[in-house]
Formats: sequence, structure tokens, C-alpha cells
Amino acid sequence: MRDHSWADAHPGEQPFLGEIFSLAFVRDVEPLEAMRRIGGLPDTLAERTPEQICALRNFDDGYPEVVCALALGEWMVLVQPTGFWLAHLTVALSRGTEAVSLSRHDYATSSFNHAVDGTLVGGFDVNYPPVHYGADTERLLGLMREAGFDPDDEEGEHDAGISGALRLAELITGVAPTFGQLVAPLPSMHFDHWFSRHRPSGSPSEHTAEEIIAELDLARTPGLVETLAAARRGEHVVVTPESELGQHVREWSTLSRRASRSLNSARGRMSDQERARGHRFGWLLQELSFAFRPDLAWCRGPKQAA
Repeated sequence: MRDHSWADAHPGEQPFLGEIFSLAFVRDVEPLEAMRRIGGLPDTLAERTPEQICALRNFDDGYPEVVCALALGEWMVLVQPTGFWLAHLTVALSRGTEAVSLSRHDYATSSFNHAVDGTLVGGFDVNYPPVHYGADTERLLGLMREAGFDPDDEEGEHDAGISGALRLAELITGVAPTFGQLVAPLPSMHFDHWFSRHRPSGSPSEHTAEEIIAELDLARTPGLVETLAAARRGEHVVVTPESELGQHVREWSTLSRRASRSLNSARGRMSDQERARGHRFGWLLQELSFAFRPDLAWCRGPKQAA
């Protein structure tokens, strides 16, 4: 087993990857395919380091989510140096194969997940292992203990940390990236989880997609109304990042991210009216997810269920 202590380091300690990052391991999938599975945008492909990725998280660049790919034997390791989305995309990555993910988030929940062929087998809160879940949690419990977690102790200290999550990933996959490998220049892409086979999150809006389209005056967007009507008829709908409609989706997603994230870093770059409109684009994208991927939606309002 490798020394994974770097994963628990804090600011000012070296080596240090970050207070927020996520890794995902997917078996027998090529780098470009792995990135496409989570909504990778092929026209953004470039070799980047974590420092270069962090530099993109600004208003002008649109606060993009960026992922890198590292091949380790039969496993492809994805790393998101500044985000946690890989933890939510484990199931999407695992379709037809197997995937493991872990995330560090010092201001929210750090997690570990293991999925096989589109089913979440097991997962848990890294900071509180008694909170575990999945279709077959027993399958994971023995390995959790071997990696230093105690899923039965509801009152004790749980300090196995992210290094323990990496040990657990190594027990499952047989591979472990080193710190040096993760911070080296790697093939990378911007990604937008909207284009993945990810289960839509959150609750449906009080308004349908059609109502938000009318509100935002988007009815003339090429392909939007026709594609939504096809989805409502029960037809299988796929919108790719390269398509004309997909390009508009990417623009709307950027507007939504700017509206949310500029509140902390560039509040003066948007007016209140612009920010409110950006938030409405976020609601539209969620409603389109529910409409285009009904097989994945777990909560749908009465209007969407009609």
C-alpha cells in the first residue's frame, strides 16, 4: 500500500492537493471516453496542471468544471483538482463497467462511492462511516475496516480521512495514483454534467420547461422546442455538446454558473437583474434534464408527469 498521507494535508503543508478535490477510477475505459461519460467538452481538450485549472475558476472564463485523466493499467483515474462533481458521477461512469470515487470537501461532506454497471453498490460519508448506503453495503464493510474505517462506531473519532479513502480505492482497484502523478500535466477537458447520464438532482421547478422557455424568450432557439416536444411524446432524446442545441445549453450553463459563483468572487460583474436571469437558466436546464432523461429522474412534479 502506498503512503497517501498527502491527501489529508492542510494549507501550508506540502505536498498539498487542495481542501476540495475528487478522484474517480473507472475500469477499461479510454481517457477521452471517460471524460465524455461525465459530460466532457471535446473542443476544450488540452494538457493542464492543477494550477492551470485553478486559474480558470473566474468570471471571465465562466467558472468551468475541469477534469484530468491518468491511465494506471486497466484503470483510468480522473481527477478534479478544484471540485467534487466526480463523487456525484460515479454511477454514470460505471455503466457497462465498474467505477470508484472519493471526494475531499473540507466545508461539506467528503464521500466514497463504488458502482458497478449503473448501480451504486456502496458508499459512505468519509467523516462519519456509520452513514453508509447502496444496493449491497455489506460488500464494502469488510474493506472499509481494512482501510481503517469503523462503520459500527457511532460515537468514536473517525480520522481515517481521505488517505483512508485512497487506501480503500486501492484495495478495490489495485492501483493508486501518486501525488506527483496527479499534479503533473495531464490531458484534461472542461465538462458539464448536464451532458452525462447523471440522475438529475434537486426538485423540479414550479414551472415547466415550456413556461421558462417562454419567460426567457428562447422559443426561437434552433431545435429547442422541437426536441422538447419529441421528449414529451416519449421519444429518446440525446443532445451532444457539439450539436447546435448543445452549444446553447453550454452558454446557458455558463450563465447559471456565473450567476451563482460570482456572488463570492465577482459580485459587481452582474446586476441583480442579470443574476436573476442567470438563475432562471439554471432552472431551465434542470427541467430539460427531467424532460430529456425521464428514466433517470427520481422526482417529477405533476406537470412533468402528465
